[in-house]
Amino acid sequence: MKILLLDFGKALRGGQRQVFYLLRSLVSVGNRFEAIAACPRNGSLCRFLEQEKLPVLPLRFRSAANPLLYTELQHVVQRFQPDIIHTNDAGSAWAGAVLKIKNPKTLLVHTRRVSYPLKPGIRSWKYHQADLNVGVSREITEGMIQAGIAAEKTASIHSGIDITRYVPHGNEDASSFIFQCIGALTPQKGYSVLIEAVRILQTKESGSWHVRIAGKGPLLSTLQNQAALAGVEEKITFMGETDSRLVLPQCHAVVVPSVDGEGSSATIKEGWVTHVPVICSSLPSNLELVQDQISGLTAQTGNAEALANAMLNCMHNPILRKQVISGGTQALQHFTADHMARSYMRLYEKLNEIKDHSHVSSARNHTKG
Repeated sequence: MKILLLDFGKALRGGQRQVFYLLRSLVSVGNRFEAIAACPRNGSLCRFLEQEKLPVLPLRFRSAANPLLYTELQHVVQRFQPDIIHTNDAGSAWAGAVLKIKNPKTLLVHTRRVSYPLKPGIRSWKYHQADLNVGVSREITEGMIQAGIAAEKTASIHSGIDITRYVPHGNEDASSFIFQCIGALTPQKGYSVLIEAVRILQTKESGSWHVRIAGKGPLLSTLQNQAALAGVEEKITFMGETDSRLVLPQCHAVVVPSVDGEGSSATIKEGWVTHVPVICSSLPSNLELVQDQISGLTAQTGNAEALANAMLNCMHNPILRKQVISGGTQALQHFTADHMARSYMRLYEKLNEIKDHSHVSSARNHTKG
């Protein structure tokens, strides 16, 4: 079975890593699949796949508004003749929908990675063209159904992480308790709530503790000003963009205070694999991963007081920390890169079986006629 993966993202972020993991697994299984990724030649994913010696087609064009992109992609389809086109970001989803119209016998799969509301109309058009739409959480899948996508054309497969890339936490006996956040400095990540939680925590806990934020983004100066006005600038360090594998082994808890848009949080899984307790907001997608007091601690989304209390509880309860670390380790087996890839392989095979059955039925009906 031939699989063409499309992704037009500029940077090597979480979604692009999922494409890498999936392509690597498809290539590794031998005769079952023949897979290749098509992505812009000046993008990070293309360069990364080339470095990893994985099959990749560098595209000259990226914008879904550029007619030349569709001409280029149609040539790719005619040469490779995929059984399935699988798109992995919003731009490639538009392109995939157009390709489906031009190549109706080719199966089309979209993966949607964000939980922002999907409104009926032009924005959801591309999902209606697909044979199957995969949400990386049940929340995302349900959002697509609410937007009018047929339920039978949806599925849920959480993103996975490569557990071999991480080393366990080793900082339990440090003199200062370190809370670590990881993610872009954008509104949906909830850092404003975190800063208010830090202010509240400072009134309750005078011991030695600190919050580190690894990430970059447009809200840096705004968040720095908020921290200064709250009187907690000495409690928070903005580290800039830093590899999570470097910072997680040096902390005592990871905090995910997101208030919107969370898909399938990689940071939660990274906390689990690093044996660090996880504290997260109660967004529906987060709760698909974390069971409160079992595989992490949860706090009501947007509630700074609740977040501060969860951080305080984590800091002072070593038994609870060990409990949620153990629970996270057990939960992780369902959210690895290998588990994710196997789920897609089963999905591809099921789709292809349905297609073959449909063709046989159609041929029989035609013969009877």
